[in-house]
Amino acid sequence: MKKSSQNCLQYAIWIDQKKAIIACMNKEGQITTESLNSSLESHVRFAGETSNKNRLFAGALNQEKHIQNRQHEKQKAFVKEVASHLSKVQMIMIMGPAEVKYELHRELEKRKALSAATMIVKSADKMPLHEIKAVLKDRAYA
Repeated sequence: MKKSSQNCLQYAIWIDQKKAIIACMNKEGQITTESLNSSLESHVRFAGETSNKNRLFAGALNQEKHIQNRQHEKQKAFVKEVASHLSKVQMIMIMGPAEVKYELHRELEKRKALSAATMIVKSADKMPLHEIKAVLKDRAYA
């Protein structure tokens, strides 16, 4: 599912905890998009009336902590999946309302293949697909 065959050089990524939309522009100016859904729950509800601790080998385990750690690991896996869809890139614009955009930025900085790319991180509310494409087109002419 990688986009290596399309030779995309500029990417605009809108990401939050539920999904990511990747728009890429190739040398000819054609834009293609891809949507990735995450298995994350945006807000985990905890049982209110029951004890949140279990006894195991005389030690108390906090279930909330385990659930939060599991969610954090799922988020890391989602960010790595999004990052795996990018290859030889000149410019990446990362947008979104959540903290996930910063985590994606950190993940992309770790990759040697993307070290020469210009990365821009901006806060943005929900954006329809045509707005994401417009941002990419505007950035290409700047």
